This record gives sequence, C-alpha cells and structure tokens, in this order.
Amino acid sequence: MPNTKAIGVAFADPEFESVTVSGAVAAASVAASGVLNGGQLDLTAPVTKTASFTLGDTENFVVCNGTGSITVTFPSAAANTGRVVWIKTIAAQTVVSASSNVLPIGSATPGTAILAASAGANAMLVCDGTNWVIMTS
Repeated sequence: MPNTKAIGVAFADPEFESVTVSGAVAAASVAASGVLNGGQLDLTAPVTKTASFTLGDTENFVVCNGTGSITVTFPSAAANTGRVVWIKTIAAQTVVSASSNVLPIGSATPGTAILAASAGANAMLVCDGTNWVIMTS
C-alpha cells in the first residue's frame, strides 16, 4: 500500500506566496479548489441561462432568466465534492434539478426542487459528494 498523506495549508501572512513540497508528488494527487490571484480567490463571472442547461465545469454563479421552468443538470457529485454553486432567478420561474440529487434546507431526503417560481429567488448549493445541498435560500 502506498504511503499517502493529505495536507492542508492556511496562512494569515499576506506576504506568503508559495508552498514547496519535497519528494515525489503524483500529478493525479494534486487538486486545486480555486485560483489565487494576489491572495484573492478568483471565480468566474455570472452566466445567464434562458433555458434548461448542464452546469459547466467553470460555472459558479448562474442567473436564470427564461420562461416556464428551467432544469439544471448537475455534474457528477462524486467528482465535485466541496464545489459551491449559486443560482438565482430574475423571472418568476421554477428551477429544478434533472435528477433527485438536491437536499432542501429542511430535509435529508433528496428531491429535484431548487427554486420556487418567484422573481429574485436564490440558493447556494454545496456538493457533499453524493448530493447538492441547499445551504441557504
């Protein structure tokens, strides 16, 4: 069995610029959870969707502005543990998941509902490796 270790690094020093790892590091074992630019986590700009869509790999902020219901197809939960997505609607339309993989605020039972048909409704979802959990709405 290979000798593997998981590490986390956090610094409050604004002049901290890098981490050096000595020894062998397999490329497949290195994962980035964001891009740091001068100490700030860079996320992508909001995208607007007017019809049902598949959430893209770099989409973190989605504005729904269509008619009727919009269906979101989320990527694999197993491959997106810890990913955060914010969805809002600026039209009175429902937003639902294509699969029963959304945990609502008041329940541990997965369903499809994300947003009710109310202009300005919004939700922050975090992937737990199995489902997309609505953290705030």
